Amino acid sequence: MHLLPDWRGIAKRAWSLRLIEAAAIADLVLNVVPYFADFLPWWVTIALLAAAWGARLLSQGVTNDHK
Repeated sequence: MHLLPDWRGIAKRAWSLRLIEAAAIADLVLNVVPYFADFLPWWVTIALLAAAWGARLLSQGVTNDHK
């Protein structure tokens, strides 16, 4: 197993990774800072993870030229 030559470019276009990170931050904020629980709905983490799943299924502009 090895990193692809253009891993920085791939990471910039990987929306699924960004959405998973946003879900983790939202979950952390909801559990650690109770003040935000009044403003962020409980389902925001689930929605972000569902969006990440959808982004993973869609083409994100990543080429498959590594051989």
